[in-house]
Amino acid sequence: MKKTTTRYYALIGIMTGLAFSLYYLELPVAFLFPAAPFLKIDFSDIPAILTGVALGPIGGILVQLFKNILHLLLISKEPAASGEIANFFAGVALMLPIIYAYRTNPKKFGWVGIAVGTLLATIVMIIVNLYITFPLYGIPEEIRWNLINTTFTPFNLLKGVLVGIVYALLYPKLRTVIERFMNK
Repeated sequence: MKKTTTRYYALIGIMTGLAFSLYYLELPVAFLFPAAPFLKIDFSDIPAILTGVALGPIGGILVQLFKNILHLLLISKEPAASGEIANFFAGVALMLPIIYAYRTNPKKFGWVGIAVGTLLATIVMIIVNLYITFPLYGIPEEIRWNLINTTFTPFNLLKGVLVGIVYALLYPKLRTVIERFMNK
């Protein structure tokens, strides 16, 4: 039991480090969304999803949480942790359906999990943006829905699709590595 517990936390730590590194490598998309030049796509959700598939959703959520805490403490210059709050909620919403699908039957439900996760993350981010991040940024109420419809919804759909595609391509190769690590 102790060996499994040690490997469990070791995998969470390794994947948190990888997720944090990927979070640092952000791709600017201001040319697509000029109304929000601060939006960037990163692939830091992929290690959290892999961890969630290997260890269960709590493992993935812990990677999301620790990654965002590290980003807040070491890199962020945003007001009131708004970017980290948004990233955490979006990442958890994206990964939970993917984790469920891949733990159930990846060949049959993998793409369904990615599609549902992308839609769920987009819906969650509408709520998070309207009630948390927009007020923290001081965005006027009269333009919030316009930003949601023209910028943030398309951005979240794009990010979910890109993260999902990269995850689906990496999963078959990385699954065996993680399984070997956990079963040593």
